[in-house]
Amino acid sequence: MKRQTFGLPEADPFSVLDGEIARLNAFFTGLRPEEWLSPTRCQGWSVRDMVAHLDCVEEYNEACLNDDLESLSAVFSDLDDFNDRHIRKRAHLSNEEVLKQWRARQAGVRQAWEGLGLDAQIKTSIGPYPLHAQIWHITSEYATHADDMGAEVPSDQKEPRIRWRVQFSAFAVQERETPPDLALQGDRMIVTFKGHRLSLSLEDFVAAVSARLTLPRNRDDRRIIETLRTLA
Repeated sequence: MKRQTFGLPEADPFSVLDGEIARLNAFFTGLRPEEWLSPTRCQGWSVRDMVAHLDCVEEYNEACLNDDLESLSAVFSDLDDFNDRHIRKRAHLSNEEVLKQWRARQAGVRQAWEGLGLDAQIKTSIGPYPLHAQIWHITSEYATHADDMGAEVPSDQKEPRIRWRVQFSAFAVQERETPPDLALQGDRMIVTFKGHRLSLSLEDFVAAVSARLTLPRNRDDRRIIETLRTLA
């Protein structure tokens, strides 16, 4: 089977990002007080923790724009430690305060990105990186976390949403140093790695790339799913 090469989705990334932000804002606005403590698909994180994490995501984006990544990531042992510490850093804020802070940061970053333009490059934790691709990375993260919390996706938006998520997930996998071979066949993604082939539904492929798909017991299948985990 011929290996396919996947580029970024053709849609305007700003429009898709705005759609995911609007979905999150509607979800947060509709929360009852007790629902802030509801568990999410991220083990150990409540909805309140998730908002704090999203604010951390935008603090990272600000640091990329301000060339201040070194101070932001100092003294953290790994990504889990970084995330947990930044959630705790916001523990003193009320639900309303942390939500307001995230919204303000996100709006500021969004405005700055648009001012730079899609052809710009920005500094990131892995070095200079195209802004166009970085917007899709953040949009994908927002989409994953919206799903983690159970934010509703209207039926007429599900098909275009899964299509761009598949496209970007495949792009992200192919950014890896030794990616598996990918081939999109209708509504299946065929993944080949070290001589083993696995057919995944589009939803399962996106979940696998986002580290949201349960690892199978079969050793070869498990190795493929582990290899796909890119956007965790």
